[in-house]
Amino acid sequence: MRYPNLTGIVLGSDRDRDKVDRVEAAIATGQLWRAKEILSGRLGSAEFKPDVYEQLGRVLLQMGDDPQAGKFLFLSGVRRPEYAGAIDLFVRRHSRGGWQSLVGSFPASARAASWANLPPQVRDDLRALGVPARPAVEGLRRTLEKYPRSQASGPGCTAVSVVAVAIGLLIALIVVFFYDH
Repeated sequence: MRYPNLTGIVLGSDRDRDKVDRVEAAIATGQLWRAKEILSGRLGSAEFKPDVYEQLGRVLLQMGDDPQAGKFLFLSGVRRPEYAGAIDLFVRRHSRGGWQSLVGSFPASARAASWANLPPQVRDDLRALGVPARPAVEGLRRTLEKYPRSQASGPGCTAVSVVAVAIGLLIALIVVFFYDH
């Protein structure tokens, strides 16, 4: 089995180098879950790091988690033929509810990133998916707040529909019960 090579990660400190070394060691010994853990921990920083998103996506591909891999590969901005299936799967699954659903599925660190810090490919793809063009300093989280999901869709609408059906069935049972007696 071929594992991702992490030599492309841009290092900012000795601490980053230590984490990369730990990820490479985990991958070399087949401990992909550990590599995933370490890389996931690196996403929590305030800085948007496309290289870490790509590496996490590659590890997730190796683990067979294509939908999650697609999310991180999409956010990395790197488009390679071997990433296309996972990215397409992610986008199809998460854009059904509109672009707000797609952006809402991003990790907090990606939603907090300003448009200027997103890779150009990600900005272009988001615009193509209907995300309104925003000022460069505005983060995706703020864009979500300005353009909330339509009230006629989403989990709240489903819950209301289920309650309405349940009330309708209850009324029908009451009518049938009193009609028979």
